[in-house]
Amino acid sequence: MAQTIFQQTVTIYKAPQPGKAEKLLKDGFQAVDFPNNPPYLDGKCYFAAPNSRSLAEEYNNHYKQGILEVIIDKQTYDQNFKPLERAYQGGPNIELAIPHNLFPILNQFPRVLKQQ
Repeated sequence: MAQTIFQQTVTIYKAPQPGKAEKLLKDGFQAVDFPNNPPYLDGKCYFAAPNSRSLAEEYNNHYKQGILEVIIDKQTYDQNFKPLERAYQGGPNIELAIPHNLFPILNQFPRVLKQQ
């Protein structure tokens, strides 16, 4: 009898800026789209962590591009992305600032754009 292994996943959320949603959905996350130009641009791609979708919804209220969801297996998330979690502006929501070097891992996972 074959045994089915259910792999747990987590979802992270991004409210893309105007004009970026389709490109991110199609091409994934590329360093060129997230320039490192201090002091205003740090080169990181910001996401709302699992259980903090409301943070992406808040940004989408301004950007109006929908919410990009990336579904990641829990083991990979815990190993690569969970250490990046931090409180957003000291509040209850958690954000992730993902640097360029993790984009290849991030791009391995399915992305879906959802309109609210």
